[in-house]
Amino acid sequence: MIVTWILYTALLALHLTIPEIPAAFQPEGRLTREIDLSHWGMDSVEDIGFVSIGVLHGPDQDQMVVYDIRKEKPVLRIPDRPWGAVPEFSGNTFLVADFNEGNVNRLGGYFNGFSRAHSTADVTISRLPGGDQALTFVFTRDTSGFAGFWIHLFDFKSPPAQRIFLDSTPFSFITFSIRGEHGQEALRLQVADRIWELKEDSLPINEVGAFLPAGRITKEWQRAWVPLKSLPARVDPKELASLVFTAQRGGGRVYIRDLALTTRREVSAALSETPPEPSPPLGKGMWLWETAQLLGNPEAQKRLRSFCRDQGITDLFLQLPYRAEKEAGTWHISWDEAGMRELLTGLHSVGIICHALDGDPKYALSEYHDKVKATVREIIRFNRDSEPPARFDALRYDIEPYLLPRFAGVHKETVLRQYLALLKDLKEYTSAAGLDLGVDIPFWFDARSRFFEPVAELEGRPITEKILEIVDNIGIMDYRTRAYGADGTIAQAVDEMRYADKLGKTVFVGLETVPLPDETILDFEKTQGPSMLRIRQMDGTRVRLEWSSSGSDLTEKGAGQHTLFQANRIEVAASRITFQDKTWEDLDAVMRKTARELGRYKSFYGFAIHSYESFRPWLERQKKGTSTKNRDCPLFAAAHEIDWIDPYLLIW
Repeated sequence: MIVTWILYTALLALHLTIPEIPAAFQPEGRLTREIDLSHWGMDSVEDIGFVSIGVLHGPDQDQMVVYDIRKEKPVLRIPDRPWGAVPEFSGNTFLVADFNEGNVNRLGGYFNGFSRAHSTADVTISRLPGGDQALTFVFTRDTSGFAGFWIHLFDFKSPPAQRIFLDSTPFSFITFSIRGEHGQEALRLQVADRIWELKEDSLPINEVGAFLPAGRITKEWQRAWVPLKSLPARVDPKELASLVFTAQRGGGRVYIRDLALTTRREVSAALSETPPEPSPPLGKGMWLWETAQLLGNPEAQKRLRSFCRDQGITDLFLQLPYRAEKEAGTWHISWDEAGMRELLTGLHSVGIICHALDGDPKYALSEYHDKVKATVREIIRFNRDSEPPARFDALRYDIEPYLLPRFAGVHKETVLRQYLALLKDLKEYTSAAGLDLGVDIPFWFDARSRFFEPVAELEGRPITEKILEIVDNIGIMDYRTRAYGADGTIAQAVDEMRYADKLGKTVFVGLETVPLPDETILDFEKTQGPSMLRIRQMDGTRVRLEWSSSGSDLTEKGAGQHTLFQANRIEVAASRITFQDKTWEDLDAVMRKTARELGRYKSFYGFAIHSYESFRPWLERQKKGTSTKNRDCPLFAAAHEIDWIDPYLLIW
């Protein structure tokens, strides 16, 4: 590959691009970035009315990246129609969720935690003694912050025009069972209807203890009965959107189950059947980028085989370290074939399935297809000339067209069509050779942006579906460090699983261990705000974005300049994406919980860890009892300009 695994894998996790021009890093407070407006379908700085950028916080310096540039900020249009519906129920009870049924409740709602520094909030589903599951909220509440979690009563991933909120008017109570780990945990119950949900806010009802027999949360299970007549007057009971629990002080762990609506008090909220534990995943993959360092190195190969055995690795995605030269219009591909045969033979001796891995964002473009196809032909020829133990078992491509600057805006559909055309050609080669073809994709490839625009779609369908119809398997870069919730590994992979099930394809769920930076996302518009973004016209359609946290050093004006002002700010912690600062117990828990839910799908093959070069030292540091933290973020170790990031990033 053109880029090293270190830079490449960091960019994969953050959905960044890799253009050609080196970038100088600037100190915090003033950052610049040059981009080409033609990628966004514009010619002049005067056309720009909305910009979204990210500030990546490196160990010593920050760096600016660009999310989105538009003439005007997209408007999320809300249709004027009835919003609420009464769910179907019989008797006196509608069971919203007992949390034995997984990540989504019977109204299509997810749950998720929220907090502000220096408070913390984590919400998951835990299996309790006896086999039942409960929603589990772990929190610390600092006086300067807040912590809590919400439970949606509608499917927030559906477009606004298709959302159906809860009409609660046939019911008299909201009821749930609750207990604390130590007792004395203090939570306040709040509620939001459709309007308050649009405002990203809710109104308080009362302390949870006010609805409990003991008057407070204890270590024993109690049932809370919340009269719907106690809802705030400014909340419409015909359009309920969410229940919100906020921590009032201290810290602790609280369990909730059997959330229901009832027509009267003291009726049963029957539990659903506890799902059985699925069998362990059949496979466990791992990316490996520095294959060249293994060739001709028996000790390194022995160490790799031992590591794979200890970690239960069944599949290795081995970057092919080849040389490519073009002569007289023909690509010539070569590598150390003897060294590769030795490596493959050793891995096969311990039962490892070996995938030949290659990829580069540019490979999506038609002008690079000949090179890719020449490489595949050489892999097939290599297999034909090798004994069975020294052959590759499968082919894998990590192309990721969204990393190209031209993928943004007006060029996206063209790039996607070229990418799919390549995959179809590769599938013809691999099918004839008896090799499986796999590709790696981000979890958000089938999603919608925060403005509910399709992120990657062709002919009205997510690009993920079209990819699955071509290849034999996919690896979802499901880079999240929690299993449950609206932004966990389960929620981000389930749609791909369902479609893969229909087609009889298989799916790896990828998890990240590479060190990555925290990020601040900033939106800029024409209205006044706390900081400013100045845009200078350069040569042709090239422009320079200049941001200052204070704005004091961007006050001078001149020809060819345009200024926008900060309208929004969101903090994104790297701890949401990578396990680098977490423990083996954290990773193991996420894999177990994810497998519990995704194991219901035939397409679920197992997990894939990214990558050997970070995973092995991460584990070794823990075995030695040293910190897992590594602040040497690889993204900042390479001098590359980052021109664009996909506009889809789930934030809660």
